[in-house]
Amino acid sequence: MSPALLYTHDPRTGHPLGGYPLSDAANVGRVAQQSAAAFETHWRHTTTVQRAGALQAVAAAMRQQQQAFAQAEAADTGKPLAAAWQEVDGAIALWEYAAALALTRQGENHTQARAGGMALTLDEPIGPVALIVPWNYPLITVAERLPFALAAGCSVVVKPSELAVGALPLLAELLASLLPAHTVQFIYGQGPEVGEALVCHPAIRMVAFVGSTRVGRIIEQAAALHGKRFAGELGGNNYVLVAADADIAVAARAIAAGLLRNGGQACIAGNRVLVDPAVADALLASLPQAMAEHLAANPLQPMITLAHRQQLADYVAQTESAGWQRLPLSQGPGDGQFFGPVLLDGCHPDSPLFHQEIFGPVLTIARLPQAQFVPALQQSEHGLALYVWSANLTQAMQLARQVRVGRIWINADPTQWVGGLPVGGFGASGLGRECGLQGLASYCVPKSVLIG
Repeated sequence: MSPALLYTHDPRTGHPLGGYPLSDAANVGRVAQQSAAAFETHWRHTTTVQRAGALQAVAAAMRQQQQAFAQAEAADTGKPLAAAWQEVDGAIALWEYAAALALTRQGENHTQARAGGMALTLDEPIGPVALIVPWNYPLITVAERLPFALAAGCSVVVKPSELAVGALPLLAELLASLLPAHTVQFIYGQGPEVGEALVCHPAIRMVAFVGSTRVGRIIEQAAALHGKRFAGELGGNNYVLVAADADIAVAARAIAAGLLRNGGQACIAGNRVLVDPAVADALLASLPQAMAEHLAANPLQPMITLAHRQQLADYVAQTESAGWQRLPLSQGPGDGQFFGPVLLDGCHPDSPLFHQEIFGPVLTIARLPQAQFVPALQQSEHGLALYVWSANLTQAMQLARQVRVGRIWINADPTQWVGGLPVGGFGASGLGRECGLQGLASYCVPKSVLIG
């Protein structure tokens, strides 16, 4: 009997894609044991030079197949090909960065810690890692974690979302040809069965997860119950702060680009705007045109499912019942799974609707004196991303130091980032850090050695 298969769907057309073998709990157990064996018998014993060379080879092979990777990522997630190409480019850069970083991991030496002896630390890889990634950015979320885990010496089992796998099957084929057997494995299936079996398997020593706060908390609790390390990048619901001295035209264009990136289906999207009343009317006058100009140059991206599109429509209906007003040129539900941007004015910062994560192209705007920006942020349970628009860099930096937010843009393009910077959130937005030096450290456990 042929194995059951997982099919995803093109969000633009609804056509089925793929056909990936579905795993069950028994298969997950075999994969986890294979991962543990690969870790113990080979990968953990490789040198940093060998790991760096392997990661560079992966990056070079991805570069050769960049068009195929971009096409696969675009077809499965519904994003424009140009956007998918940029994401593949960013993923390759992260593999290259992790390769260079692998050479820097040396531990610590305390040669004069005591008379007649010394002390040192050994940075050990934590062991087999379960990596569970979302549907909105399959390739880039893997690239923010997998090469750093490999650089540390860990083996990894990757579970993509059942809604979209993007270019990950291509990456799986590439890694199977370049790395020792079972160093990296991919499994496909539903979260409640496959994901839970993977998280709870005793061979897995760490779980890295990207997704909703609700699911992340369930996985975090399961990991803690089984004595595993957990790193999670969870929900966003991020603020955009527009001060009285901000360049409104630039801010409006950036807000539009940030909101519409990936159709608004991004955990770092800025969808809650707090604007000082002194410039609120100017911003509200600029935003509709900025949205229209962005859409004229960038195709609208569909929602991942019809159900998600309906959730957005229901949310907008609730806001209108609460008295919030649509700005001109707002759209809403379109054909198929499309949902055009909706801009809402008259929002109240204390409303539960204002604090509900939207995950779509809906912008809620509240007028608030900039002196109240920090208290408003300090009341938020989320702390993933923040966008600040102000001509006063000193005040902007003071604000950055006062808030619990993992990633902060000050007068910067919200679609750009630097791969060497750590990513992660505070509070309901997650635990731990990925990328950069902290990302590599996430997959290591130091041992302290005292020599007499």
